[in-house]
Amino acid sequence: MTLSFTTSRLNVFEISSNTPQSDIKHLVSSIPTLLTPKVVKNLPAYFHGIESQEDALIWLEKLVAESRLYAVSLRGLDQTIGFLFAYIENSGDVHIGYLLGEEYWGQGLASELLQGFIDQTTLKENWISLIAGVEISNHASLKLLLKLGFIEYSVGEGGVVFYKYTLPQQ
Repeated sequence: MTLSFTTSRLNVFEISSNTPQSDIKHLVSSIPTLLTPKVVKNLPAYFHGIESQEDALIWLEKLVAESRLYAVSLRGLDQTIGFLFAYIENSGDVHIGYLLGEEYWGQGLASELLQGFIDQTTLKENWISLIAGVEISNHASLKLLLKLGFIEYSVGEGGVVFYKYTLPQQ
């Protein structure tokens, strides 16, 4: 089952192996301009250096194979402004990550995206918790996670702090 949802300003849809090729082509064309050095600064190495559509397709296929990947666009616009990824463990814990293009920072869109994701997964998934790893220097994401009710879970290598949100059980 795929998970897609809307919020007051966002459309979020899951990308899978069943996503139409026309949608994949559209996504691939937007990825190199979206994954700028500032956007990927605090993300894993395989998010860096995506400069061509070929690189973008490889990146997209990797994420679809390893996680549940969601494309984010503004309602009423056919332009991808970001992504959310969920890596599901057998334990029911789900590691999440997200990114938005630079021009969409500071508008409350990340908060809206994550709150919508929390709401939808509570209703439609049997997950136990969401875990987000954030570099200590990424103050905006640290503040956002705390605002949404995530609590500090553990400290990892390289200055990464993990936050956990326990999902309400239905």
